[in-house]
Amino acid sequence: MKLLKILLGIFVAIIAVLALVVFLGLQNINEIIKVAVETTGPKVTGTEVTLNSVEISLTEGRGELYGLQIDNPQGYSSDYAFSMGEVALQVDPGSLTGGVIVIKEVLIDGAKLIAEQKDLSRINIQDILDNVKKLSAGKGAGKTPDKGVEKPAASSETAAKDETRLMIEKFSFINSDVTLLTEKWGEHQLSMADINLTNIGDRNTGLSPEQLTQAILDPILAQAKSSVSKNLEKLARDEAASAVEKKLDEKLNDTQKEQLKDLKGLFE
Repeated sequence: MKLLKILLGIFVAIIAVLALVVFLGLQNINEIIKVAVETTGPKVTGTEVTLNSVEISLTEGRGELYGLQIDNPQGYSSDYAFSMGEVALQVDPGSLTGGVIVIKEVLIDGAKLIAEQKDLSRINIQDILDNVKKLSAGKGAGKTPDKGVEKPAASSETAAKDETRLMIEKFSFINSDVTLLTEKWGEHQLSMADINLTNIGDRNTGLSPEQLTQAILDPILAQAKSSVSKNLEKLARDEAASAVEKKLDEKLNDTQKEQLKDLKGLFE
């Protein structure tokens, strides 16, 4: 009987300790998420990723991330590549104790992107996209900003056992503001189409934080790259056309110039 009481006392003590650990974990969930974002982000982008603050309500399954920023690769002068003032998300509370955490919706509204062209051949978002593609190819995500050492990607089997698994049912990236900075043509404001994705990962196996970040960043970077490329092509065509027109103008007399002007007016 005495032994039973001792065993019961030990069991109660263990339960109390576990309860305390869980309570402390929930109390610090915001800081845990902040650290996770700033640790996982650089593995995917190869650049510094910072997050100002997090506000998560586990009982409501609601959360906001404030001041999420992805810095530039080395060699670029703009303040950042991406800046997202507020990211809103809705989590399925029932999934928090399961194998896969289900994020029902993520909304990024009004993000600011700076596409910086350097040496007429490099663009910061392309460099970040290259890092993301390295991860998808199983080569890791390049050098992290602080260590400068390339880390091998973990196998999917190891990731499934050791990492938190996640999925997103609905993802929206809307009303973004893109600034193009070029050495040759100066600064330009661009338009970028909204991005809407569904069912990133699944409820059974989910994705690792790195895989989820990659799945989100890949289409955003690709869309930004497409917008920038089209604008750069237009700038180059306009410059070439202007040069041709200037050369032609030098060879035409006044009458021919007026005739050319009238001809242009037919197409305006």
